[in-house]
Amino acid sequence: MLTEQLSVPPPVVIGLLRTAVAAGLPRRRALTGVLDAFCERQELHLVDVITDEGAEPDALITGIEEQRDVYAVVLPTIAHLGDQAAADRRRKHLEDVGIRLLVTRT
Repeated sequence: MLTEQLSVPPPVVIGLLRTAVAAGLPRRRALTGVLDAFCERQELHLVDVITDEGAEPDALITGIEEQRDVYAVVLPTIAHLGDQAAADRRRKHLEDVGIRLLVTRT
């Protein structure tokens, strides 16, 4: 295969954790580990894991979309996008700007 012979960089992804769901440092570390393992299995390059601590989730989504070359946002569960209405709105916004949403656990 041609792709096996060429060095192709993996897609760049950013992890997102809500502090309301990932409360406490041990839980946050565990969830970050889940994101790391998922990205490794899927051959994705996890460049950062951000939280909404001190920031509005909508502002984080806007900040992610402004970064270059982001293939996707990775979440442990859809709950990290907020309640159902907020999650639907944020998911649509990411989709509209061409950023995929990857959920490690459904």
